[in-house]
Amino acid sequence: MLTALNGPDVQSAPQAERRRKISRAELRIRLRLEPYNLTRKETEIAVLLAGVLERKEILQRCGITDNTLKSHIRRIYRKLGVKNRSEIALRLST
Repeated sequence: MLTALNGPDVQSAPQAERRRKISRAELRIRLRLEPYNLTRKETEIAVLLAGVLERKEILQRCGITDNTLKSHIRRIYRKLGVKNRSEIALRLST
């Protein structure tokens, strides 16, 4: 009934966020991450780590706790075979 009143174009906030435009640079990074079998959240965090965002900004954007972020980062490092953020950026730039 709600869809009939609001029409088919109405999206919830999470759906709209998922459909945001992705820059070419972000798309390139996401494509380079595909062979590493990261989860969707790990990919999102890896993209943010490779960029210029600080830890607090990543926490706010992803809506996760610091401990959860640490767990994701450990798994990302292990899957990519890197030891720090700069190695992620280097791995994704080549």
